[in-house]
Amino acid sequence: MGSIPVANPSPLRRPHLSRRALLALTLPLAVLALIAIVLSFAWPATTVEERWIDAGPVDALAVNQPVRNLEGRFWLVKLESSEILALYQQDPHLGCTVPWRPDFQFAGRRGWFRNPCHGETYDLDGTCVSGPCARGLDRFEVRTRAGRIQVNLAGVIPGPPPGREQPGRP
Repeated sequence: MGSIPVANPSPLRRPHLSRRALLALTLPLAVLALIAIVLSFAWPATTVEERWIDAGPVDALAVNQPVRNLEGRFWLVKLESSEILALYQQDPHLGCTVPWRPDFQFAGRRGWFRNPCHGETYDLDGTCVSGPCARGLDRFEVRTRAGRIQVNLAGVIPGPPPGREQPGRP
């Protein structure tokens, strides 16, 4: 008996994509991506919606006694001038939470905002007085309506540069 011839299977062929086909495929995709980028810069920016929260009655806020608002993550401060500030609790330098330290004594005075991470020290109005500060504590817009304090959490207002006096401060 003889042997039965067996057909050898042909080797598997990988799909082949020529350079021209690759260029024809990527060129329209690149043009679409470029158009999308140009449109994203040319399209008008959307405005941030205001997000006001009620922070309590004005009468409950004592002068020079910061009150922490956990919901908004800010400190409410009523200055001697009756101005009310909402200071963001996060340090602008590296993002640590900055507590109010009523017993901390510095420059002959008690009561400062003091960063436990890097030692920055801030005044009642959030101005940096000591430490490696990028700027003073950031703020939120504040308004009073019908004897209540309202704070806009939609946007943070950058704090003042370190060592600069604030308008209206002695």
